[in-house]
Amino acid sequence: MERTIVIYKSKNGSTARYADWIAEELGCEAVRAEDFDKNDFAKYDNIIYGGWVHAGGIMGFELIRKNMRRLQGKKLVIFAVGLNLMNQEARMQLRQINFSKRKVQGLTCYYCPGAYDPAQVRGLDSGIIKMMVKMLESKREEEMTDDDRQLLSAVKNGADLVDRSYIAPILAEFGR
Repeated sequence: MERTIVIYKSKNGSTARYADWIAEELGCEAVRAEDFDKNDFAKYDNIIYGGWVHAGGIMGFELIRKNMRRLQGKKLVIFAVGLNLMNQEARMQLRQINFSKRKVQGLTCYYCPGAYDPAQVRGLDSGIIKMMVKMLESKREEEMTDDDRQLLSAVKNGADLVDRSYIAPILAEFGR
């Protein structure tokens, strides 16, 4: 019998929600990346890794990148969680940042929309968000895309776009 594990890195809970749903559907364990020992990769046939996206990078993804030798011959599924990942340009940027090295180039990544609560943002993240809002607000109306409007609304007002239906393609990888 094949053994499967879901490993995830979550900041505000969106990625954890997806990881828990996937684990529930597949009848396996979901473990925070911080609690996972890389030596335990040997125990599993299927590895699902999910991380939240920050500035285009999948947080904690180095756990996978640095251990590709240990993962040879295993089924590896990646998912990324972020507010703007339904935007094609954001997805392309994410692929360039995370999957440009040859050893991870061929990996498939699934995209799941996340949640954002402006009241939770602190420090450097707050500054980044303010810059993004300024940049979006400085666009002329005719330059604004629907994606721009949705993102602006989400970062100003908050949004919870987490939806269990987005795990369907991940489950399909395992015949579910």
